[in-house]
Amino acid sequence: LVSRTMIKNIIGQGIYQLTVIFTLLFVGEKFLDIDSGQYRTDSEPTQHFTIIFNTFVMMTLFNEINARKIHGQRNVFEGIFTNPIFYCIWIANAGAQVLIVQFGGHAFSTVPLTIAQWAWCIFFGVGT
Repeated sequence: LVSRTMIKNIIGQGIYQLTVIFTLLFVGEKFLDIDSGQYRTDSEPTQHFTIIFNTFVMMTLFNEINARKIHGQRNVFEGIFTNPIFYCIWIANAGAQVLIVQFGGHAFSTVPLTIAQWAWCIFFGVGT
């Protein structure tokens, strides 16, 4: 049911995602030149935690593409448009994420991100 290749991919993905998320958590405010929000007395959403959340979702979205191939195939994009359910759901999830981050506000504890911040989130997502 779960092959050796799948186990390697799962462990590799877990290590990558944990490394990125913990790096953003502990040094993200310095790396991205933003306020960490850790010492704020109010409970307002911050760019720092919005970036962490958005990066996690981007890594998950791009991992969905990678997870389509489970037997060691290299070209993860081969046949990607042969399953309209997959790409419609993927596009809907990506669109929902943009709406949640840019307009979610207090309901989702997010603040709008700049284009550069979105680019970093997508960059880390593509890294999966």
